[in-house]
Amino acid sequence: MTYMKILWASPNTLLDTANGAALAVREILKQLQKRGCDIRILGGTNFVNSNGTTYFKDSLPKLKDQVGKFIELRDENLIHTTLVTRRLQRRLMLSYEEKLWFEQYCQLLDDFNPDLVLFFDNSLITLLTAYEARHKGIAVGVYLAHPFNRGSRWCRDVDFMFTDSNATRELYRKRENYALIPIGKFINPAKYRVEQSTRSNVLFINPSLRKGAVFVIQLALLMEKKYPNIQFEVVESRSNWETTLKQITGKLGQERTSLNNVMLTPNTSDMRPVYSRARVLLVPSVWWDSGPRVIVEALLNGIPVIGSSSGGIPETIDNGGMIIDFPSEYFLPPYDKLFEAEILQIAIDLIVQLYDDEEFYDTSVKNAYRAHEENHNIEKNADELLQLLGEKLDHFEDKSASREYQ
Repeated sequence: MTYMKILWASPNTLLDTANGAALAVREILKQLQKRGCDIRILGGTNFVNSNGTTYFKDSLPKLKDQVGKFIELRDENLIHTTLVTRRLQRRLMLSYEEKLWFEQYCQLLDDFNPDLVLFFDNSLITLLTAYEARHKGIAVGVYLAHPFNRGSRWCRDVDFMFTDSNATRELYRKRENYALIPIGKFINPAKYRVEQSTRSNVLFINPSLRKGAVFVIQLALLMEKKYPNIQFEVVESRSNWETTLKQITGKLGQERTSLNNVMLTPNTSDMRPVYSRARVLLVPSVWWDSGPRVIVEALLNGIPVIGSSSGGIPETIDNGGMIIDFPSEYFLPPYDKLFEAEILQIAIDLIVQLYDDEEFYDTSVKNAYRAHEENHNIEKNADELLQLLGEKLDHFEDKSASREYQ
């Protein structure tokens, strides 16, 4: 099958700039559309965090008059049919709103008659989403880029499971016996590549505890006086830096609301100015991180990455940076354990070397560029995904035809 009709159906919006999975799926759908697939999107104004509403920042006040109605939002060549919900959090979506959304979904199944329905939510409404598609003989796929799904009931009517990393495939294979298919990362270079850069800052994105905020706070505190010329930049994607800083510095004995060597940047839909200032990216996650897209965005710009050994971080970085192997006790909720001086010193030594040793830094930059080209080429990933979907859907149709014949 070369021409495919694909319906993305999830009450969460794909226009959420704080949701890495949404950003990935948006680009996947754009790449498939570019290759001839007919794409439809059904969503709602539900976000994982209010910081992700930057796409809607000018229209949010006007949306209050559209509650309970469907609007169409243009996203380049994609059209997002979107239910305007009373609240912006998925968990607060009202039952009558879910009913409206599901009725629209059923209508789309009849009118559009897709070959494949895709989603990434795990809720009662998506149980119905998968069931209704299966009832009509339509293939169903789910995109999983987190470790939270368990059991078999939610995926009883799911035919295909996709993920972004081999690490997440292995996690689910061992724990749940799911058969996930890794499809790689989908980052459009045109949206993230910078033309000129100062390579001045140590960059950290999303200062949440599970993303390693404790590690970065302790690093910045230690380097504040000893290396005052090394500046950190923190991008507040989902979490608030000041709140976390007060919490952790309080545990250390002296509460702080700011650090002299840290500049804050609010969540933004255009990360190019941020990457133009970055010399190195920190990804010290202490929870299962399937394969953070910020790694690929950094490698695209030749920015070396220092990451933890969590989930798919090592394979995503590959030779484009350095891995610090955190002991297992740091990977436990609530992710606020203070780091030992020896672990912090490893990172400090690497950062200082990336600033002071030009030969080492130039080699690291070349390795970052090479890692991106070898592992994260979007054209290659998109071509392979198109072929994969075609083969899977051909096999699905053959099985369906066989069942009908019997």
